Amino acid sequence: MRYLMILEVSQKQAYIFASTKLKDNIENSEAIVQVTDSRYLEDVAARAGLHFSMEDNLVYSGGGHTVLEFPSEKIAKEFAFEISKTVRREFPEMELFIKTIQYSETEDPGQNLKRLSEALEVKKSVRAAAFHQGTFGVERMDATFRKAIPTVEAVDRIKWNPQSEDVPEGYSIPTQFDDLGNSKNESSFIAVVHIDGNAMGKRVEKIRREDQTKPWAEYKSNMRTFSESVDKNFKEAYKEMLHRVAQNLKNGNLSVLELQGKMFPVRKIILAGDDVCFVTEGRIGLEAARIFIEQLKCKKNDYDQKGYTACAGVAIVHKKYPFYKAYELSEILCSNAKKYIASFSDEQKDASASACAIDWHIEFGVMLDSLAEMRKQYQTADGKQLELRPYLLWAEKDIWDKEKIRRYGNFRTLIKSLQSHDIAYARGKIKEFCAALKEGEQAAWYYMKNNLMDELALEGFVGIYEEVKSNRLFTGKGLDRKIFAQTADGIDRALFFDAIEILDTYINLD
Repeated sequence: MRYLMILEVSQKQAYIFASTKLKDNIENSEAIVQVTDSRYLEDVAARAGLHFSMEDNLVYSGGGHTVLEFPSEKIAKEFAFEISKTVRREFPEMELFIKTIQYSETEDPGQNLKRLSEALEVKKSVRAAAFHQGTFGVERMDATFRKAIPTVEAVDRIKWNPQSEDVPEGYSIPTQFDDLGNSKNESSFIAVVHIDGNAMGKRVEKIRREDQTKPWAEYKSNMRTFSESVDKNFKEAYKEMLHRVAQNLKNGNLSVLELQGKMFPVRKIILAGDDVCFVTEGRIGLEAARIFIEQLKCKKNDYDQKGYTACAGVAIVHKKYPFYKAYELSEILCSNAKKYIASFSDEQKDASASACAIDWHIEFGVMLDSLAEMRKQYQTADGKQLELRPYLLWAEKDIWDKEKIRRYGNFRTLIKSLQSHDIAYARGKIKEFCAALKEGEQAAWYYMKNNLMDELALEGFVGIYEEVKSNRLFTGKGLDRKIFAQTADGIDRALFFDAIEILDTYINLD
């Protein structure tokens, strides 16, 4: 007889971001990793005199949960009691759900795991309450927490040695937002980056379908190989991104960050499977996200030998902005990038895994309820849109050919030209041009002509958003000049606004 058990931490974001301190956010994130780690589960079992080993009991860990197996219902119940009791004592604010079912030999392995997941969802939907006593009025309050947090005695806690955090040699790990870098009177922003793999659930479902007739031991081994490879590959991409940032520090490209004491301008928040969140100095957030996804694109999963695609959402906010709100915004932006990719789907093709995209938002202090409301602020007086984002970082040829405008490489070329003065106009005039863009295309043309900036529409379009048409050179025919262009979704969008808006909050990384 075999029994399957699933463990899942619920309300992860609320737990991780209960504090406004970066150090506490990291510790809370590590606590979630800890309680679902096989080493911790082994220690809990050993204390209770129960047998537990990764080889015998672990099915796989991934997708935000851990699946275990036990030889009898009695052992499964005893283990569930011990792990829930221990987590409740050591991490009282954490919500850990546990569900156990009997393995049915009449069903294939995939059907059993699907039934386990469904049983967990039923249990979560009927929990007694999602409300807790906030405070009794006698606790010591800490202004850095959004609610009273009970003190847990260190005595008798299971000792835990977290895996050392990657940081390039010679640099220190930042413990507060000010450590990430600052430039007095220039930048006080941080960038919260959320990255999520595309269509990972569909890949798991594909494995379940293809392996449905295989023996349980082989099926379990395949699932574990796949999930462990996902975790390894995403961690490798993160580490490679860190080293690219370090190279830019060494070559002097990031001297404006004014880092103190060899502090590193990037810090991991969440790095679990294909779910990634890190925080950077505000000006390098976009490029750090780009590099991460580019490095990830070079990886192949050990099980199915297929690569990965992913999307990124980057919330660029002031250091005093509520961090949990910034994380929520980065998640929303990442979801919007995924939605953008999905818009290329048709009856013949599901495009959800056929591209990588990035979206971002700079928060200047106005807190709105939804991304839709934020994007309404980017509508022009004549019904066009100021923003081009989300942008494609990479796409399969059919999608790439459809979307010639909304490519991150175009944006990157334009902003580099503006910052390096290849497009040479006074910074003040360029920023004032943003206000003219909001009034609509006609007003923008008037502004450009009145300020002798009409060549901007040529220099910023030809060679960036459009290849130079050699058949028009030396013929007397003028080259195209544009400040708005229609994108693949049929909407007229401003070509310059994104680059101008982020001009002071962006550093290109080599």
